[in-house]
Amino acid sequence: MGKSSLLKDTIQAIKACPPEIFNFWLFFCTAAWSFSGVAKGFDEGNIASIVVQTTFKKKFGVYHETEAQYANTKGWIVSIATAGAVFGCLACVNLVQILGRKRTMILFTVVYVAGILGQTFSNGNLSALYATRFITGIGIGTTTVLPSIYLTEIAPRSIRGLITLQYACCQQLGVVFGFFFNYGITKHHAGTQLQWQLPTGLQLIPAIIWGVGIFFTPESPRFLLSQNKNTEALKVLAGLRKLPADHPYVQEEFMGIERQLNTEIEAVGGAGVWDLLKETFTVTEYRRRFVLMFVCHLFGQWSGANAITQYSPSIFGYLGIAGEESRFLATGLYAIVKFASVLIFSIFVIDFFGRRRSLMAGIFIQIITLAFVGAYLGATNGKTTAQIEASASMTAASKASIVAIYLHAIGWSIGWFSIPYLISSEVFPVRIRSLNVSILMAFHWAFYFGCSRAMPSLLAATQRYGAFVFFAAICCISIIYVFFALPETAGRSLESMDRLFERPWYTVRRVAYPTSDDLADGGVREVDHKLDGDEEGDKPSEVRISIARDR
Repeated sequence: MGKSSLLKDTIQAIKACPPEIFNFWLFFCTAAWSFSGVAKGFDEGNIASIVVQTTFKKKFGVYHETEAQYANTKGWIVSIATAGAVFGCLACVNLVQILGRKRTMILFTVVYVAGILGQTFSNGNLSALYATRFITGIGIGTTTVLPSIYLTEIAPRSIRGLITLQYACCQQLGVVFGFFFNYGITKHHAGTQLQWQLPTGLQLIPAIIWGVGIFFTPESPRFLLSQNKNTEALKVLAGLRKLPADHPYVQEEFMGIERQLNTEIEAVGGAGVWDLLKETFTVTEYRRRFVLMFVCHLFGQWSGANAITQYSPSIFGYLGIAGEESRFLATGLYAIVKFASVLIFSIFVIDFFGRRRSLMAGIFIQIITLAFVGAYLGATNGKTTAQIEASASMTAASKASIVAIYLHAIGWSIGWFSIPYLISSEVFPVRIRSLNVSILMAFHWAFYFGCSRAMPSLLAATQRYGAFVFFAAICCISIIYVFFALPETAGRSLESMDRLFERPWYTVRRVAYPTSDDLADGGVREVDHKLDGDEEGDKPSEVRISIARDR
């Protein structure tokens, strides 16, 4: 069967849907849950700005540290929140199954608020700052697990990518807040304690907004079904679609979810966390899903973009932008580029051109821009600002390297930043989705912590340019892996992923893109012992039933 046109099929799928499903209530729920993404971005932008402020360094007694000593201190201040996020992700594993998506999210929003208050009033106590940033990180970690699960579970299939990536857009909006609030406050309160306290405390406002908004949203219909609350689940689903409960569209979607849950419950009934872990790693298709996403999160974090964001004021200084205020402005513009890239990508690209193509394009942009910045820093290593300014070619290269950092932000936004969030919540069956997404996000934050913590030392040890060469090399390896192993999930059902993972990872590229049958298949189908086009030696599926897409 020939490959379908993803753009054509997506447009047709949207046109075929009842117009009522694209309604205010769906978009309100999306906005409320997505806005929690501001937490991660706001922290990145805020902490990147305040750790270079003279007032902050004096207040916390680190002003007289040498450059090497402060590189170590700064690394801990910045990265300790990411360590807390690891524990926040793991805490979701049990609570989300007991309390549900909504109540767990509200609980950890309170934890996040407590951490922000502690940071704001740490009053120059470095130990208190470390402790409260760790607590804040616990709350942030939860906000990177639950929204993507919830949004995937309420989204109509035809715009699943658009809905899910609004969370990613809000992460970048948070970076904009973090940098520009610091820029504006620095202009008016430079040299005072408000210069670092006020932008830190302002992180409470988004938390109150999303906390109140989520309070009024319904629980996920998929979670309600898993708790045998069928009547309530159908009512919530009908409300999200703005259609009667007996409407064929609602009934077909509801029955698709119900069939999948019943199949999973029959397969492993009454399983605990340990049982679900064993299921993940003993069922071939599930293990391959986990390994794929584990590697994606590993490459995504060690491609270096988050570390570049967290230390962007310093990096812009390396590239020739002088002055604290000018660097804050440059990093604020950098944040706007990232936010605009994700927003445009989520609306006009992701559901039309697919996850796989977008990711490979983004990685390619990262490789080119990282290599250019690394080459510039290597060529100007040891040269003074005056020497660089005296050379027309080096001055032009300095400006080009700044442009390259902005282009790198675009590549990251359409690639490794957005795609792992989206695909992690798409590839796992409902029964093991929460557990696996929580564990993977814990690894995500562990990798983030490692890269963030290592960045100051990496820049110092490799004379700055080596760090960018290292990140470019990681991106080169990752694009090869993606080419062979990552399937296209756009247009496929949440319940129809098994067939993709019945083959070895290095052969996935042969069936990476969905055919017309994959996109249009409805009902329950029997899976053949061998897929069309499988090489000799490919193992047959251990899962005999695949549930069709929900519409």
